[in-house]
Amino acid sequence: MKKINIIITFIILGLFVVSCETYDDFNADRKTVVGFTKPIDNNINNIPEGGERTRTFDNVLFASDLADVDRQFKVIVIPTILEIADPPLVATNPENYTFEAMVTIPANSQRGGITITGIDNSIEDERGEYFTVAIEGGGNVVSGGRFTVRLRQ
Repeated sequence: MKKINIIITFIILGLFVVSCETYDDFNADRKTVVGFTKPIDNNINNIPEGGERTRTFDNVLFASDLADVDRQFKVIVIPTILEIADPPLVATNPENYTFEAMVTIPANSQRGGITITGIDNSIEDERGEYFTVAIEGGGNVVSGGRFTVRLRQ
């Protein structure tokens, strides 16, 4: 019986000691991870020859936290990592697309979108040509997932 009392005392004492820990410094250097999620369909198809087609990709941008104000993030083009194919797939020229330089995640949300316009200035590969965008990191922002878009006539 005395051993049970000692064991119970140690358990209660252990719970008390562990429960006194605080996390006051948890948010001190916290960064927001912002990146693109992969949609099922990231193509801009049927771009008319010499023309353009615009597409809005909703809910493809994700932030790791919430804020009570709208947040804007800079979008940049990064080198495209192309799949292995025979013949190799083509990274498109910058003259074949435009997109918003800044994207917005609305207040009290973790999701946003981007509008991209495919322009047929020099698209030649009938399988499509590709480019990749990402959120620019820096400050309190860490760049997350990338977004590769295929442009096709």
